[in-house]
Amino acid sequence: MCLLYGGSAKAVTADTGWEHPEMYQRWQEVEIRLKMIHPNFEIIRVKNEKIPGGLKSEIKKRSFYPSHKARYCTRKFKIEPIDDFLAGQGECELMIGLNADEAGKRTGNHGLKKNVSYIYPLLDNGITRAACLRLLRRFNLEPVFPPYMQRGGCVGCFFKSKKEYIAMALLAPEQFREVEDIEQAIQDRRGKFYGIRDGIPSMKRLREQAETQGLLFGLDDIYDVAAAEAQTSCGVFCHR
Repeated sequence: MCLLYGGSAKAVTADTGWEHPEMYQRWQEVEIRLKMIHPNFEIIRVKNEKIPGGLKSEIKKRSFYPSHKARYCTRKFKIEPIDDFLAGQGECELMIGLNADEAGKRTGNHGLKKNVSYIYPLLDNGITRAACLRLLRRFNLEPVFPPYMQRGGCVGCFFKSKKEYIAMALLAPEQFREVEDIEQAIQDRRGKFYGIRDGIPSMKRLREQAETQGLLFGLDDIYDVAAAEAQTSCGVFCHR
């Protein structure tokens, strides 16, 4: 998202407090590169200040992991903090970067704050994801993330595939352990197991399998599947 006010433009993104280190590095890299073109450019990172511990803290407090049916992570750590930020900006214009391929499929963060005008320049001008990628490549800004980050920046994202979690267990074991520890922390005291990802018996078993058997697939398999499933994603900061 890009915010226009006072004659300047600034990017706005939400930090759940549980992003991969590569995502924080990506924000910094983009900001530095674009400052070379526009000295006043900056990326405004907003958080849910009502929950200082971020997403991990909220999951543990609720003993309830976000899912496709209960995406409170998006609402509480992306939509609400961005809307709270916008409410204090006075008259401004928010450019939402959905591309032409996403027409009719997504609406973006549009809390309809009275002080904000919402526009979709990529959609309105018929700019597709392929065109966005060509522009990113032209300025050497196309994101290149490790295989376990093909569905976004959050460490414990429920959108990650089984292969992505296996790759993370082997390539980023400390980050995988965070997910494994949270899964154990939210278990039902009655003994019924709740997994955080469909098709995976438990993160502990998945890690043990990965440590014993290795990947059992090529890393290109992850990229190929993710690319096919993300043909309409923004592509600038992540692959969602």
